[in-house]
Amino acid sequence: MKQPSINSTPRSGLSRRHLLASGLSTGSLLLGFDQAFAQKADTIKIGSARALTGLVASSFAPLYVGVKIAVDEINAAGGILGRPLEIIEADDESSPAIVPAVIRKLMDSGAQATLGPVGSSHTLSAVATTTASKIIHAGGGWTEELANGSKYPYQYQFTYNTSHQGEAIARHIVDNLKMKKVGILQENTALGESGGAATARALKKYGLEPVGVETYPVTATDLKVYITKLRNAGAEALVLWNSPAQGVLLTAAAMQALRWFPALLGGNSMFSNAVLDSASPEVLKLASGTLLKTMTYSASEPVGARQIAHAKKVLTFPEAKTWEINAAISPFYDFLHLLKVVVDAEKRFDSERIKKAFDATRNYDGMIGRISFTPDNHCALTGDQMVMASLASGRDARSMSVFRERA
Repeated sequence: MKQPSINSTPRSGLSRRHLLASGLSTGSLLLGFDQAFAQKADTIKIGSARALTGLVASSFAPLYVGVKIAVDEINAAGGILGRPLEIIEADDESSPAIVPAVIRKLMDSGAQATLGPVGSSHTLSAVATTTASKIIHAGGGWTEELANGSKYPYQYQFTYNTSHQGEAIARHIVDNLKMKKVGILQENTALGESGGAATARALKKYGLEPVGVETYPVTATDLKVYITKLRNAGAEALVLWNSPAQGVLLTAAAMQALRWFPALLGGNSMFSNAVLDSASPEVLKLASGTLLKTMTYSASEPVGARQIAHAKKVLTFPEAKTWEINAAISPFYDFLHLLKVVVDAEKRFDSERIKKAFDATRNYDGMIGRISFTPDNHCALTGDQMVMASLASGRDARSMSVFRERA
């Protein structure tokens, strides 16, 4: 079997150079392409499980912008196997409990692979069904358990995970902030528990133990009691693990009410525009979150041209406006592009062949970074592709509301 090229940038269409070399005009080629495409009644269907209603619907909506962009680019480049790519959606109502039924509904509707839902608890609820059905699945969860290719052989994590984030957070606290007393505040979800454990494990490598760990319900409306305990424990740095932006907003509100401003660190949920708009300068001063290196800049290293072009597309979607970073780093964008590369190379849509090709992928040039998998490790990225980025830099014109400056 000939493996697909894994070092080339996914193409969104034919370049002018290719058209000229072929001797065809752009107009004649596109006319012929449109006619041929229109004649194909069948499509390649990918199921999308997502929260269209419920608690996390608005928070997680930006991550599906990458799906729309990828579909437009893939279909402009001929689809998959010469057939249009079609996304079919089903609402998980923000509830992990109904996700298995949602996945089954998508498969019954003809989905040949699935993506989503977003959220570690939601994704863990999905993988039991996708694994049993042997259907290729790209979840939107960040817990490190989801990277276990032996346990979940058909699930792929097209992002970093909480292990990488915990390492980056601990390294920043010790090496850059020079702090030793760390408090952990985590929501009672799979992400919260995995992130808290990863942070504690990473701190232990530096000879540190958290001064306190507090767990709050994801439905909480006030976090002052939890944060007061961490302040009283002597925390200098507060690590927050949450998924909806509400957790960051409640944390910022509690810090302001208590007039206590430790260094605040967390994941990509920290970067919601709502936090920039509502948090005081004292909260933002030492606030940073984990982010992909490709989506950050420094005085000596600007953002890449490809990422800037992608960001400009992201900004045209209204649902991206509150959380542009999450829209830009959506795990589903690279999943769909790599799926096209693999399936077109195989010349058939077969889960076992896709799995074998995915497992053999090394250094694929994805939007989020260099993507590699092995049969045992289904996390696309490595820890060195993760950095801490400043929240306050979101007000910098260089950020374009998408990028952030490295902390």
